[in-house]
Amino acid sequence: MQPPPLDRSIGMMVYATPHEGVGGRLRVELEDFFVEEILDGVVFRHLSNDPQKQNSFTLYTLTKEGLDTLHASEVIKRKFGVRVKYLGIKDARAVTTQYITIPSSAGCLREKVSDKITVRKLGYLTYPLNRNHLLGNRFKINVRDVIKAENLDKILDALGEHGVPNFFGYQRFGSRRPVSHLIGRALVKRRFEEAVELLLSYTTGEEDLEVQRLRRLLSEEPSVVDIESLPPLMDIEKTVLRELKKSPTDYVKAVKALPLRITRLFVNAYQSYIFNKTLSAAIEDGVNLSSIQPSDLYAEFAGLKMGEVKKADCKISLDNSKKPLLLCPIVGYRYREERSGRFRRYVSEILSDEGLSPRSFYIDEIPELSVEGDLRPATIPIESFGAKFDGGMLSIEATLSKGCYITSLLREIIKPADPVNAGF
Repeated sequence: MQPPPLDRSIGMMVYATPHEGVGGRLRVELEDFFVEEILDGVVFRHLSNDPQKQNSFTLYTLTKEGLDTLHASEVIKRKFGVRVKYLGIKDARAVTTQYITIPSSAGCLREKVSDKITVRKLGYLTYPLNRNHLLGNRFKINVRDVIKAENLDKILDALGEHGVPNFFGYQRFGSRRPVSHLIGRALVKRRFEEAVELLLSYTTGEEDLEVQRLRRLLSEEPSVVDIESLPPLMDIEKTVLRELKKSPTDYVKAVKALPLRITRLFVNAYQSYIFNKTLSAAIEDGVNLSSIQPSDLYAEFAGLKMGEVKKADCKISLDNSKKPLLLCPIVGYRYREERSGRFRRYVSEILSDEGLSPRSFYIDEIPELSVEGDLRPATIPIESFGAKFDGGMLSIEATLSKGCYITSLLREIIKPADPVNAGF
């Protein structure tokens, strides 16, 4: 089956299974998409009821509805004057619970921050949370209006045998406006004016009509746009436009005016696009992602925890409690061909097509945007999975390792012709 244009535009060029999807829609109700973070137990063992310890931090759960993590943290910052440390960026179109820390010196947050944000204090830590504390995410998903439930078992059997390709999902790029990787590409190629133009004016038919109109104006007649009257969802565009008003041709300065976590997301999205294309090329070429071959890099997973990275020889001896997963490179300036196993040829061809070398990912003009690269499991580490069909609705519960997208699993099951209208 041929994936739809949106999938192909973000590098997901193939499906892993040949079977027709079950169809259906996600997020018909906000409660149909529930996500909850899973923290390493060591955090709870260190938790205290004593707020007096030096340099202490307060641990909270943050539950939000209809708001993404970036905007939720900004709401808390504006209301309480405190910066939030969070671990993962959770989608707006969901009910999500995640963990945050703030400095204890800031005092306690009100439990009901807004009509969309609730926090609950758990206790005190001597350190803030970091990414190493996050193990994974637990999902409860309802797929409504399923039309071909009889295909489910065949799809799940194939995925169980070969694994679910660990594509970076739609949220990484923006399903309604998949522009993040395009901005990232422009940044990596030092086309800073192009990056700013894409940020301000790139639009699709899926955006709000008023936002589409404003983006056309920003492209054709930017001088007539009142910066301060732009809607709240265009907050980063406001930041860039304010900077351009002061320095109209200094596009590097305009990029630097954005919060670093935002601009890094653009570069990371471009890395993700290259990763998706690499994985797609390997699948199209018949590479078995569930096997470990000599020269491959792999890691053993015990539950949700990833073990040491190893290079395969002719034989791999494994403990029964651990599962080996093939690793695929995420390209950055430290990428080395000899550490990419069977993916080496595909990465080389994609970098050539993109006109890049690994060194391209060191951005001299904005060094803080430079990315080293990494390794990522080629298939999704899934600790648990269950599916139940009842009266036209498919209910799915799954626990995935951190950094993995449930939508990459759901796209294999649903195979939507129009991912946006299907709720992706």
